[in-house]
Amino acid sequence: MVCSSAGLYCYDLDGNKLWERDLGEAKVGSSLGEGCSPVLHDGRLVVVRDHAGQSSIEVLDGKTGDTLWQRERDEDNAWATPRVIQHSGKTQVITAASGAVRSYDLNSGEIIWQCSGLTGNVTPCPVIDGDYVICMSGYQGYAAMAIPLTETGDITGSEKILWKRDRGTPYIPSPLLYDGLLFYNQSNQSILTCVDSNTGETVFGPVRIGQVSNIYASPVGASGQIYIVGRGGKTLVIKRSSNFKEVATNSLNDRFDASPALAGDQLFLRGANHLYCLEGL
Repeated sequence: MVCSSAGLYCYDLDGNKLWERDLGEAKVGSSLGEGCSPVLHDGRLVVVRDHAGQSSIEVLDGKTGDTLWQRERDEDNAWATPRVIQHSGKTQVITAASGAVRSYDLNSGEIIWQCSGLTGNVTPCPVIDGDYVICMSGYQGYAAMAIPLTETGDITGSEKILWKRDRGTPYIPSPLLYDGLLFYNQSNQSILTCVDSNTGETVFGPVRIGQVSNIYASPVGASGQIYIVGRGGKTLVIKRSSNFKEVATNSLNDRFDASPALAGDQLFLRGANHLYCLEGL
């Protein structure tokens, strides 16, 4: 299926359009659209488009929309938003996909390092933990890798990879890293696992997590608690703990695909019909 991109637009805070770009058509399989968000860093906008046509990564000037550099990517469908981080003397743009996880130099577009090992249709976003990036996938198999940010070249299958796992990883949601504990669900199911982010060893799980089901949203955490939202409108609240400890299950009459957002004492949930703001007392 060919999904025609609506393009990329930049507005100021008064609603005035500053520039626009036609990104062309993306040939996305399974009747799905594009899902990789653009990332802004130091005035540069990173746009990754992995699809059934010619995939690419492009960096634009955030003020003008002009292309600073562009590279073709040998990748099929993927929806993982890249992560940008300054490490080892360079600003790295980390992209997760089925062919390889790659780190690009934000300034030059050159590949710093790459590592293969994920499964198809990569959707979870990379998670940074100190000197490592943790990448996962859960379609047509399961995979998780903790990859060093300090290396160069192709480190596929090498002993430089801190740890790997091949069971119970997510398809759509991204994992949550919370003070050394990494929480994630299996595929889109209500099966939760927690591992030590430094070793990859299981802390608890896999465990079924009650009334929440069909999970698309990524979990979020704050004030020692974790919020897991299901598509059916139920939100499970658990403790950030080395044991599974349920706090509450709350319900809203809506469908939730988007990940919740936290700001101060407020939790924002975007449903199919309404935007909700919940505030702690």
